[in-house]
Amino acid sequence: MTSAAVIIMARAPRPGEGKSRLRSAVSNDDILALQQAFLADAVDIALAAGIGPVFLAVTPDSAVQPLADEYGEGASVFPQSGDNLGERMLGAFRHASAAGHAPLVMIGTDAPLLQPAQLRRAVSELRTADVCLGPSDDGGYYLVASRVPQPALFEDIEWGADSVLATTLRRAGEANLRVSLLETLYDVDTPADLARLRADLAAPDTAMRERLPQHTMQALGGGSVTARTT
Repeated sequence: MTSAAVIIMARAPRPGEGKSRLRSAVSNDDILALQQAFLADAVDIALAAGIGPVFLAVTPDSAVQPLADEYGEGASVFPQSGDNLGERMLGAFRHASAAGHAPLVMIGTDAPLLQPAQLRRAVSELRTADVCLGPSDDGGYYLVASRVPQPALFEDIEWGADSVLATTLRRAGEANLRVSLLETLYDVDTPADLARLRADLAAPDTAMRERLPQHTMQALGGGSVTARTT
């Protein structure tokens, strides 16, 4: 009997790597702290959803063992494979599918306000839809779910462009796939995104969320991530 599973696509936090657009506002050490917090919260979200096993697809290969040491009790850690993001995402879907899991929900680590309920809703939507997408307000998506791997969704996409969601929806239509959309969230990639996250976490309705990103809040509220002054 198959069970649903969650796949987290993650680039291992490394000093001086990733989140380059934040560097005008925070230091490299702060960026590393945020990346570590985002990853830890993504794992917590996936586990809290309670829909099935959690897979952590990691790049680079050298980070697999260190992250397995850190997260292996809750997640199955394996290396990403492929020449571009689409190939790596499809490969991760196929990896979890080959392990006997369906449907599959894939998330990244850049949307710390993602809630476990949204992962559960994605699985529910797949009772009638072939694909479920969670749009991000930069034109991409923070979640993609399907009952089986769908190569058409990951081929010839200009990853990083503001057309990713639109192109994916077009490809799904061309493949006659029924698509369901979740609510729109935002990724934290720029200083403005980080300021927005701080404000949202301080908003009066914060306590009404099912789960708060505790690691991210500790990084921000604990003072380990501070705005750079000039």
